[in-house]
Amino acid sequence: MVEHYTKSLLYELELTSRVLHESMLCYFKQKEFEITPDEYIILDCLYMNPNIIQMELAKMILKGRAHTGKFLKSLEKKGMITRTPIQRGATIVMKLEITTDGLEIYNKISNEILSYIKRTSVIPKAKIDDTINMLKAIREDALNRFNIKFD
Repeated sequence: MVEHYTKSLLYELELTSRVLHESMLCYFKQKEFEITPDEYIILDCLYMNPNIIQMELAKMILKGRAHTGKFLKSLEKKGMITRTPIQRGATIVMKLEITTDGLEIYNKISNEILSYIKRTSVIPKAKIDDTINMLKAIREDALNRFNIKFD
């Protein structure tokens, strides 16, 4: 059993998460990308889920709807996405679509990031897949155990 929180897996995950978040900010700044890492993540989610709406996107990226809306507004202002009101059931929701310019930027950044990951990865793919599954399980457990919502 762990005697101190600062010697636990959860603490190591917390520190690693902070470092990786900061490293992505530095990487994007160094490469002078046109968008932020958070905006890139949103484009990636939109690319992989073309029919997603803002509320679903917010849940996916673990941000509140209002916070997600700020990123979407920024991407729309930069010409990377369009937001069109559509009827879904009895509700009007915003349909989110990546523009041609947005897709071009998304592909450029994706190629850079994937190339960087391949060059710097020191962990075999099988272990990476296992780690991703473990991290998802830890995250889901915490979300459920503490009834965490990002609204």
